[in-house]
Amino acid sequence: MEIIRSNFKSNLHKVYQAIEEADFFAIDGEFSGISDGPSVSALTNGFDTPEERYQKLKKKERYIVISKVDEEERKRREQQKHAKEQEELNDAVGFSRVIHAIANSGKLVIGHNMLLDVMHTVHQFYCPLPADLSEFKEMTTCVFPRLLDTKLMASTQPFKDIINNTSLAELEKRLKETPFNPPKVESAEGFPSYDTASEQLHEAGYDAYITGLCFISMANYLGSFLSPPKIHVSARSKLIEPFFNKLFLMRVMDIPYLNLEGPDLQPKRDHVLHVTFPKEWKTSDLYQLFSAFGNIQISWIDDTSAFVSLSQPEQVKIAVNTSKYAESYRIQTYAEYMGRKQEEKQIKRKWTEDGWKEADSKRLNPQCIPYSLQNHYYHNNSFTAPSTVGKRNLSPSQEEAGLEDGVSGDISDTELEQTDSCAEPLSEGRKKAKKLKRMKKELSPAGSISTNSPATLFEVPDTW
Repeated sequence: MEIIRSNFKSNLHKVYQAIEEADFFAIDGEFSGISDGPSVSALTNGFDTPEERYQKLKKKERYIVISKVDEEERKRREQQKHAKEQEELNDAVGFSRVIHAIANSGKLVIGHNMLLDVMHTVHQFYCPLPADLSEFKEMTTCVFPRLLDTKLMASTQPFKDIINNTSLAELEKRLKETPFNPPKVESAEGFPSYDTASEQLHEAGYDAYITGLCFISMANYLGSFLSPPKIHVSARSKLIEPFFNKLFLMRVMDIPYLNLEGPDLQPKRDHVLHVTFPKEWKTSDLYQLFSAFGNIQISWIDDTSAFVSLSQPEQVKIAVNTSKYAESYRIQTYAEYMGRKQEEKQIKRKWTEDGWKEADSKRLNPQCIPYSLQNHYYHNNSFTAPSTVGKRNLSPSQEEAGLEDGVSGDISDTELEQTDSCAEPLSEGRKKAKKLKRMKKELSPAGSISTNSPATLFEVPDTW
């Protein structure tokens, strides 16, 4: 059946039952339709670090429209706004029960290119997004102990060489063909539109449905490498563990995924240059400037700077030397750029910390500093990038990158009542994070293959 706002409360027990019975969950928030400030493609570039990408996705622009109204109309609007906010709050608090039930189950949660889905879900139904990436990783793995991104899975061996397009629609079609064996699924009564013969792409429920189908097809394909081959591979098989908690990073040239359980990849980038130039310059001007260096890739940062990737690292020194006497532009290595950026960050942090120390010394009770003030400098350091939709361009344009038994526990109403509030202090969120982390350790996956199995074939590589 379809669960919507009007019947959510009366059918919540059915949702809990479904969570207990499920082998895994597939999610899709359909956040690509959100137009709240500059688009993701306008804010990001191909040489973002994982920390930079997180800060950019976390940042939201707000637009406020001010109009002149009389006092009576103003009061009416205030009442309508308050009623709507209260309704939305009640809905969010209610649905947070589902999110916590999924988290408490410890089961695998699957998505396709799911970083934004995860960020929005954590932010809306658990707690505000942490200030930095490391805290976000810890928080996310506590909320969702096991995540799997089908876009990353399809972009990795042994799938990479036989799947050319990893967009969800094309992936679903490819996985119906040889050598894959798609699962046979009967649509629930009253849901003929969820038959993949009649596509309903970009409807969140349908996209989540075919994401689940894609996972089953790819997981079962891994079973063909076993001896003897295994037709069905469960969501708790060790064969798929290499893909856990790695979220696909869209349009990053040399860091394919965000690693939620360890350090992220750190490519050398010794072939990358940072270039500053006049605001009037376009992509064609950069191509002309580097015409003597063969094929290049350009990633815009803002109106007056970009990263330029050369085909050969030994050309970097030559390119830097050519700008020594130039007046209109400046070229430096990626290492020099990041070094100076880090120095500026440390200076700013030291200045802010020194300012707070001086302020603290004047307070009678420094322990009573509000949480928001303690973290003020973190917010000041949030990455800000102006929107340059007209000029930004990735050059050349990048195509789409390429339980045997269910483990479930009783979900008590007491636990859910304790986790209803989505406006609680972050300290409370961290307490829940520690609780969920203990649960995660208790829910260690049951192995289904020997240590000499070919599971090593499917390691997500450190280099791309």
